[in-house]
Amino acid sequence: MMNLLVHAGLVLSVSLQAVLCSQFDLESYVKLPRIYEYDDFETCRLRYTSFVYCVSVSTLTPNATSELWNNMTRDWSDRRNFPHDQLERGLCLNDYHIEAKHPDDASFNVANYLSKQIYDRYGLSSRTTVSTCWTRQSFSRQRTVAENMFICMALVLLTMILFTTWMDFSTGSKTLFVKAFSLRKTVGDLTKPANCNAMPFLEGLRVLGTMTILIVHSQLPMIRMPIKNTEYLEAQVNHVIFPLFNSGNTHMIQFFFTLGGMVFGLSCFNHFERTPTFDVMYFAEKLIRRLVRLIPAYFFIIFYQATWYKRVKQGPLEHKFYDYCSENWWTNVLFVNNYVLPTKPCLQFGWYLGADFHLFLVGSLLLMLVWKYPRLQQTLVSGMVAAAVFIPGYVIYVQSIGATMSFDMRHALAELRTYDHFIKYYLPSHTNISGYFFGIIAAMCYKRVIAVGSQDRIVTVLRRGLRLSLIVLISLNLFTIALPTIRIDKNFSIFHAIYGSLLKASWGFSYGVLFLFLALKSKSQIVDLLVHPVMQFFAKISYCIYLVQYSIIYGVYTNFPIPLVYGSFNLIFLTSSIFLLTIISAILLHVAVEAPIAHIANAYITMKFRQEKQNDVALQNRSKQS
Repeated sequence: MMNLLVHAGLVLSVSLQAVLCSQFDLESYVKLPRIYEYDDFETCRLRYTSFVYCVSVSTLTPNATSELWNNMTRDWSDRRNFPHDQLERGLCLNDYHIEAKHPDDASFNVANYLSKQIYDRYGLSSRTTVSTCWTRQSFSRQRTVAENMFICMALVLLTMILFTTWMDFSTGSKTLFVKAFSLRKTVGDLTKPANCNAMPFLEGLRVLGTMTILIVHSQLPMIRMPIKNTEYLEAQVNHVIFPLFNSGNTHMIQFFFTLGGMVFGLSCFNHFERTPTFDVMYFAEKLIRRLVRLIPAYFFIIFYQATWYKRVKQGPLEHKFYDYCSENWWTNVLFVNNYVLPTKPCLQFGWYLGADFHLFLVGSLLLMLVWKYPRLQQTLVSGMVAAAVFIPGYVIYVQSIGATMSFDMRHALAELRTYDHFIKYYLPSHTNISGYFFGIIAAMCYKRVIAVGSQDRIVTVLRRGLRLSLIVLISLNLFTIALPTIRIDKNFSIFHAIYGSLLKASWGFSYGVLFLFLALKSKSQIVDLLVHPVMQFFAKISYCIYLVQYSIIYGVYTNFPIPLVYGSFNLIFLTSSIFLLTIISAILLHVAVEAPIAHIANAYITMKFRQEKQNDVALQNRSKQS
């Protein structure tokens, strides 16, 4: 729910651009060199048979005697603004009669042309670096072996789906392979009620969170796009209330960690009730089933990113949306990408799967202790709360970083890959432990309340507790508005550590209280909405929505005509297009990869573990008889 409030604020921020920009000194801004100037790439490509299009960055040389330079220096001293000494240009060399028979000639001639142009316009010297150039040959390269392998794999999947669907309808075959890949089974399952150990409304909450993340992620790349009116974007990020929105966006991920902890905890505690005898193989089976659900679709998208995606994003924006799946795919497959090579990521958003997997392992160890030694539960809860509060603060203090991520345009332009706070605090699993732990604790509280039968009394307490937690949460986040003006030396103060830890913990705690309140409330229109069949449908494809969003978002942005105008219309158009394409792609990925492979693998796992249990029972009976 808080995710939706945060996003509503972001949407409101977009709609109030004119108001925000009225507070910005646009008159002085217009006198500054335009940060982006791009010729139309497609026009250049169609007009000239032997076209050459180059993208370059010109770095202005400091000149203290220049009034323009001094104005620029004052402007970019605030790191929320664009670096105005970096001028990005996209040139159709044919229009300017710049000869480029060889790539080195192109770089040299473009650098000379732009240096002269910039000096004539602004009286400032510059150094130009050509990022890359495109010619007709750039679009006619041969397919690689890996690309052909991806095409073959996609064709094999399509053939299996068509064949099994035909077998299902024509012969009524009920073999495991046919049932798994037939569209009658996979599509039919999407419309059936959810069958899960956890409460169905939690899956509805997952859908709301996933959709919110998709919408927010769909708008974030606009920061790195060549836009004509950069002043409008700077006006928004300089607005006094922007740090509050930035904090909401930063801590939105705690929603998923808390939800994951509660779902996992409920599943385990339900099993403990049915089977009081400790069995470590239960967790081994959960781990295997989890990997079976995560890896196939994940691997398919990684393979796509490493191969065919490179053809989708060919053009002048290619260098802005580069990932490292060709080189660093193994960090994702091993779920270590949030620790290993985080500055060169394959699938930027994939860090969450690594963190969530690590927290799942930690949660498994803790719940093993709860199952085997029930009396330790209260002690473990105390330990989890202490760890949730202490670990994030300790990392902030030791790493000498800020209490929370502040907006820095330079880091945003580099997809946060140069931002210490993002690498050392946002991505690691151990700094996100608070949300997951509060989710497990919420599951423990739920089972205890149900066992005692005191729902009505606890709901009243929880309602008050929810209000109090929201007051604390809002107060802590409102303080982010004043945080940029407070000059505290991070190397010698524990202020950032205490505040940052409490800020992150407040999100996980508030989500935990909210989930627990909804779980115990007997009647609620919100819960009825969350368990609606439409919500359950989207819940089943939510993992695939998460996986495909990166490819869709960057594929759309790299093929969008530039330069563009930053405004509500383009944001709504891009977001709507990405939303629709992502849903369609997620359904295809689910029915072609996730659902059929999980169906076959889970059937095999169930058979193997059932057989092992039967063998164990037989051995126990024999030992008793002997």
